Amino acid sequence: MLTEEEIKSFLSRRNTAGNGVKRVKFPNLQPVKGINLVSTSVSHLEDVQIELSVELGQASLKVKEVLGLAPGSVIKLNKAVGDEVEVIMNQLRFARGEVVVINDNFGVRILSVKRSYHLKLTEGLT
Repeated sequence: MLTEEEIKSFLSRRNTAGNGVKRVKFPNLQPVKGINLVSTSVSHLEDVQIELSVELGQASLKVKEVLGLAPGSVIKLNKAVGDEVEVIMNQLRFARGEVVVINDNFGVRILSVKRSYHLKLTEGLT
């Protein structure tokens, strides 16, 4: 990376050679008037499919143990009831939640959404 002095030296040498190198002056940028009156709708995104998955836990098994798995086998995970779980959106960790049971079905109650994703999803929306 060139320092300011190196740039000035380079430009002064180029100008003496008659090439006419000049510094560019850009006009000051002004905000567009009325841009805050524009609202964006996400209705065009309502039909976009997003893959959500929940990581309930992990386990380490030896190949011999995996080959021995059969219907009805139980794999002990490193999580207990009430522990937080990761919610994964399109293969990226998106949020944290907790497992709940609703009418004999499992669900996930969202506890927090990673701030960076929340900002990206709501960017430009009013």
